[in-house]
Amino acid sequence: MRSQVVTLVVVALVGLAVPGETRAPAVMGTLAAEQPPLPAAVSQLPASFTGDLPCADCEGIRYRLNLFPDGAFYLGMTYLGKGDGAAFDDIGTWMLSSNRQVLVLKGGREASTLFRIVNAKTLRKLDLEGRDIESALPYAITRTAAFERLEPKLPMRGMFRYMADAGLFTECSTGQRWPVAQEADNATLEREYSKVRKDPGGPVLVGVEGRIAMRPKMEGPGLEPALVPERFVGAFPGEACGPRPAPAALDGASWTLTRLDDVAVVPTTQPREVFLAFDLNAMRVSGSGGCNRITGSFTRAAIDGITVGLMAGTRMACADGMEVEAAFLKALSHVRTYNILGTILEMYDAAGTLVARFEARAAAAK
Repeated sequence: MRSQVVTLVVVALVGLAVPGETRAPAVMGTLAAEQPPLPAAVSQLPASFTGDLPCADCEGIRYRLNLFPDGAFYLGMTYLGKGDGAAFDDIGTWMLSSNRQVLVLKGGREASTLFRIVNAKTLRKLDLEGRDIESALPYAITRTAAFERLEPKLPMRGMFRYMADAGLFTECSTGQRWPVAQEADNATLEREYSKVRKDPGGPVLVGVEGRIAMRPKMEGPGLEPALVPERFVGAFPGEACGPRPAPAALDGASWTLTRLDDVAVVPTTQPREVFLAFDLNAMRVSGSGGCNRITGSFTRAAIDGITVGLMAGTRMACADGMEVEAAFLKALSHVRTYNILGTILEMYDAAGTLVARFEARAAAAK
């Protein structure tokens, strides 16, 4: 199949900066020097939020959320009217979207939990795609006057070490470290750890069903969070926690197209994946329309603004993928703003309508 190099006039991606309120430690899609202020709702942490949200087959779901200044969160959900045991806890890492308007909770579940920041005291739950739920029913949780610490109970993985008659557990998804209470199944945890550790006091990855509860401090008066290992699950010597969830940056990933307007894009239907990759150091953008490779330059226009200039690429006649490529380039021509929610990049037109969605991946098909 013959190909020739041509100039592809792609798009102007003009984004609008959104003002913030205080300095943000974990904002997605921005350069470190450009990180904007934190919204008031997630400043002055720790903070707790609570509210009763609709439920399809129960009286409601009581949400209770703790946000910590180290980027960790605890989330408790109780299904009202379902009796004892109808509760679910999760812990993990919280992040902000690049426009500072959405709170992203990445815990043990595959899908992130998303809340729109309404004001200094209110968060509104969004659907799985980050959209407002069109309903007259209440979907908001409200910041409490005082911090109300949760004691979540759930399966956990973390690095455990034992020395000087004390155990310490560093949980993988939050990065938080707690002393281990000498109760429940702690004896099994210590015994199995001693069988597999290589060095005295050396860390070993373990799994437990546990609870984060307040216990007397190991030193001094008062209470502190501790892990209560209610059931030992297993030890995994030689393994370690994976990387903690982190904000994706515009230039820190290869962005694979997953949706155009309201239509899902299945990568296997094209000769190669449709993707874009940005290099902020060289101010270059490259990628694929699904059939043709594209490359060119771009300029930044404020924090969330970007303009892509003329793109050089190949003009190949592919049996499949040409319609998607044409629709992709047409959609990009309407883009005016973008937002990054966790590992998802969304681009919108001037009216705020979604025109394209991408997923961050370590590498795309080339």
